[in-house]
Amino acid sequence: MMKIEKNKKKLFIGDILFSLIFLFFYFSYSFSSENDNSRFLLNYPDIEDSDGEVVYENDLVILQKLIVGPGEWEGIHSHPGNQIYVHIKGGYWSGMLGGQFEYQHEYSADGSVGWMDQIPIEAEHNSGNTGDNPIELIYVTLKNEKPISKKYNNNYQLYPNVDLELLLNNHRFIVQKVILKPGQWEGAHRNQKNQIWIMIRGGIISAKKNGQFEYQKKEISPGAVGWLESNDIGSWYDKGNEGIEEIEYILVTLK
Repeated sequence: MMKIEKNKKKLFIGDILFSLIFLFFYFSYSFSSENDNSRFLLNYPDIEDSDGEVVYENDLVILQKLIVGPGEWEGIHSHPGNQIYVHIKGGYWSGMLGGQFEYQHEYSADGSVGWMDQIPIEAEHNSGNTGDNPIELIYVTLKNEKPISKKYNNNYQLYPNVDLELLLNNHRFIVQKVILKPGQWEGAHRNQKNQIWIMIRGGIISAKKNGQFEYQKKEISPGAVGWLESNDIGSWYDKGNEGIEEIEYILVTLK
């Protein structure tokens, strides 16, 4: 009888040890994953919401929104590279590097975009909002150092009913601007792989897949973002402006 009790005790202790080991590795992994993501995120030390907000993330990319108020400077910070910025609300910028002005009071319009190289903290990079209104940015940062896959031949997106404006095309991104007039539809099309949309001027939108409505007259606000389903399954997509104002969004294709 005592032998059985001892065996039960050993099994009980073994279960506890197994649970503790499992919890250790689980929390270690979670902590490690969080730290891994932090290297893709910006921190503006001199603004109130210095970390901004992560508005979308998957295994390829992370999107972070930051707002710089009038008269505010971001504070000296670094950039990880493989990154673009999109102005949801533009404004007047001044920028410094190594304590010296690079530019002063230059205007960036709503919807303007740009590429960011890697900038180490030692470079003393800093930018300030020298205008009268808040500037709202979304940074799109790739998690992979190298192109996602050689098999993905990402060409410009084409819509039958809309002329897309090319804003940027380099080794990591294709960025295009889409404007939909009231009542206008993109036209049935296939999506490229690995695409994100970022709304600049929102409105009332309906969307179809293979001719059937996915949603109707949905209000989408400036700064909203989304991941587009690829054409792997051979589907056709279409979106239309069902409102009375022009809609503008940025289409980002990852390479």
